[in-house]
Amino acid sequence: MQDHRFTAGGHGLAARSWGRIDADAPVVVMLHGGLDCTGTWKDLPEQIAERTGLAVLSYDRWGYGGSEAHGPSRDRSYRLDESGPVFGDLLQHFGIRRAILFGHSDGGAMAVLAAAAHPQAVLGVCACSPTIALDAHMVRAMDGALEAYERGGLREKLARHHGEKTDAMFQGWHGAWSGDDAVHWTMAPQVAQVRCPVAALFGQADDYGWRPSARVLVEHGNMPLEVTALPGVGHDPQHRARPAVLAALARVLQAAGSAR
Repeated sequence: MQDHRFTAGGHGLAARSWGRIDADAPVVVMLHGGLDCTGTWKDLPEQIAERTGLAVLSYDRWGYGGSEAHGPSRDRSYRLDESGPVFGDLLQHFGIRRAILFGHSDGGAMAVLAAAAHPQAVLGVCACSPTIALDAHMVRAMDGALEAYERGGLREKLARHHGEKTDAMFQGWHGAWSGDDAVHWTMAPQVAQVRCPVAALFGQADDYGWRPSARVLVEHGNMPLEVTALPGVGHDPQHRARPAVLAALARVLQAAGSAR
């Protein structure tokens, strides 16, 4: 395991890698969710490295974990920025020519966006609960997240990972996706551009919902696509249904010609 500091999109970011990153071999790059960071993956990166035999790289996005702080207000376009030019800076810094992306929630959506923005580099995507499209139920679920943050102990739990950046991080995420107009956000044009294999895993008990995102993938996707709805699983299948998730990742690697 090795820790890294680098600059992408003009901001200082933190990353951690497992295994040697080789320009001639694929690398599994992990994109965390909207309230997460490298630390919240728990032991998943090590397990992926062991199972696949590939190097794994996880980075804290701008405003998260060990990376540079951002302000409390963010526009939804941050997804396009971070999956486009910022992700391009990451690939260049680490000399990654071929990547398999593993993302969760916000990061799962950005993994799909990155596949559209960097088709030569991204060979496949495994996404857990990717929030590709929203409906009114999902927007209302943000009220529950705010309640948990202000009165339910969520702030204290997040502060263990984000420190003094916690309030700005939460406000930037919540503010971007809690407005009624968030239902107009869609990634349908970018989904239609993706050609690499994509596996999306959703929990049927996800408080944020899953059907709108699955529908956009099925209706607009032109890639080899696998969509799985897991009964009794919530928003974090990477932890609650890890065997199914790792099996889906293995199938993505196989379809992308990157299995070892």
